[in-house]
Amino acid sequence: MVRLFGATPEIAGPSIAYLTIVAFGFPFQMVAMTLGGIYRGSGNAITPMAIMGSSAAINAALDPFLIYGWGPFPQMGIRGAAVATLIAQVIAAAISLAYLSSRHSGYRVRTSDLRLRLPVVRDIAVVGVPACAMSGMRSVIASVYNWVLAGFGPEALAAHGLSHRVMMLMISCLGGGVHTALMPIVGYSFGASDYRRMWRAYGIAAVWTSGGALLLTTIIWIFSRQILGPFAREAELLSLAVLSLRIRSSTMFLVEPQMMAVFTLQGMGMGTRALVLSLSRDLIFVLPGLLLLPRHFGAPGAFAAQPLAEALALFIAAALLWKTYRQYPPSAAPASG
Repeated sequence: MVRLFGATPEIAGPSIAYLTIVAFGFPFQMVAMTLGGIYRGSGNAITPMAIMGSSAAINAALDPFLIYGWGPFPQMGIRGAAVATLIAQVIAAAISLAYLSSRHSGYRVRTSDLRLRLPVVRDIAVVGVPACAMSGMRSVIASVYNWVLAGFGPEALAAHGLSHRVMMLMISCLGGGVHTALMPIVGYSFGASDYRRMWRAYGIAAVWTSGGALLLTTIIWIFSRQILGPFAREAELLSLAVLSLRIRSSTMFLVEPQMMAVFTLQGMGMGTRALVLSLSRDLIFVLPGLLLLPRHFGAPGAFAAQPLAEALALFIAAALLWKTYRQYPPSAAPASG
């Protein structure tokens, strides 16, 4: 499996050591994520935030003890990081279940509620299957990135990994929380035929996340060496990581409106359109770019494949949004108070 995802021989062993332990936490992670979605769907965003925040804090606190063997704990290296993650996921699932059974959750779950019902499964699948396909495609893209960059040496692969982690942190500061709030607002508004409020919600989310991305991109371009310096001590690795991060972040302000469009379409129950928007970017633009650009520009060409695809996909996003906007125009909505 790790070879399938592009692991080189040097990192295959540590990857297997980590994966075989952390995999036991997947069921607990699903429990916490599912219940967090239920709580947010009822308008309670504080509880899942507190649970996941506590889990992350526990994970971070346990890491140095289990990795380096502080105090009475054994020195486990990368296995210690996996054990810390597993413990944190078990605790998050336990807290989520405890809250569900308390009087504060507002839910009363009976055994009969756990039976599979085809209409409910179908409703979940309408949005869930396209979202699953999008996640799967992201994994495929990550694997292709690893395969391509491995041909330019471990420094190029490590540089991509470092820039990717900074980008994920950047994304979490922008759309990560916004889309969680946007989807239920779109769902409520769409269900009430209040399309004016629905499009207003999309516009606010798209404009502000795009503006935030521009601000963060400026900060990254100015301070990229300081951001990556503590994690890239070698000069060649630091130079490649800075280049990768600057290229990757250059089109972030174009990505956020597209991601808000994906989540708006999902909130409307249009999972197929959301899937088309996401997969068209990856299948039509990213994969060909990854296969063609590195041949002419080396590792920088691979770094540029994603930003170039994001810029080109903006036209597809605009076309899909315009089609949906004409189908459900704000003028058709009842006047909101």
